[in-house]
Amino acid sequence: MTDLKAPFPYFGGKATIAADVWGSLGAVKRYIEPFFGSGAVLLKRPNPQPEADEIVCDKDGFIANVWRAIQFNPDEVAKWCDWPINHADLSARKRELIKYEQRLLENLIADPNWCDPVLAGYWVWAASCWIGSGLTREGQIPHLTGEQGVHGLGKIPHLTGEKGVVDDRIYTWMRELSIRLRYVKVVCGDWTRVCGGNWQDGDGICGIFFDPPYSSDTGRDETLYQAEDLSVAKDVAKWALERGKKSSYRIVLAGYYQEHEWLLKEGWSCKQWSAQGGYSNISSGKNNNRHKEALFMSPYCVGQGVLL
Repeated sequence: MTDLKAPFPYFGGKATIAADVWGSLGAVKRYIEPFFGSGAVLLKRPNPQPEADEIVCDKDGFIANVWRAIQFNPDEVAKWCDWPINHADLSARKRELIKYEQRLLENLIADPNWCDPVLAGYWVWAASCWIGSGLTREGQIPHLTGEQGVHGLGKIPHLTGEKGVVDDRIYTWMRELSIRLRYVKVVCGDWTRVCGGNWQDGDGICGIFFDPPYSSDTGRDETLYQAEDLSVAKDVAKWALERGKKSSYRIVLAGYYQEHEWLLKEGWSCKQWSAQGGYSNISSGKNNNRHKEALFMSPYCVGQGVLL
């Protein structure tokens, strides 16, 4: 199960450092991920147990809908993902996604069990065709690509099946993800929906992995995500500082080193790393930011990192 990955490309995913995150959090009973995105860290959790309380959240309704739909109706999502790459279809599905975005958000927030597997399949398929950001923004011209997400099945060795009119591997992939997500609570909303109040450590040690959109003053691309917030990282760090003072919280915060260096004076530790880079950086010719990546660990994390 730890080889599972999202069926769509996602800029800023943390698959390469997931082991470091779990090495710092340990076997916590409650795990919260307020900026879920592609879910790389959760999907690479070592030895996940059904009794663990896992809560994930994303402000982007399209992403929250994808994960709920895969959880509740994996075959229907697979049905609408199993489609050849076609420029006309990409334009048509993009329009459908934009058309129903507000309804999607309203229903996801109102009912924790609601999802739309057709729109989820459209989004996964379209995201796997798309180059760069702006998939569900008006005025963006579709640019086709291939061999990513559900269109790159040949690169995923743990999936087997016959590839024909119906690609069984897509159905297998969605079903495996559905099994892993069986007991996960998928919330739609901003990070405060799962970090508000004081209940998080009510059942013991709570592990939280924060991967908020990086701040605007870091020089990163400000159009990467559908649900953008250029100042949220600072608010998250302040919240994490206070909760991190309690022994019942183990918190890992991802960001650029320059954003959260001040946490080191508060007893936090840090591990710096270099990302592989992504399609947005590559297309713009700017790769320097990938060397600024860092994980910041709160004082009660297991085996705190060493500043490199």
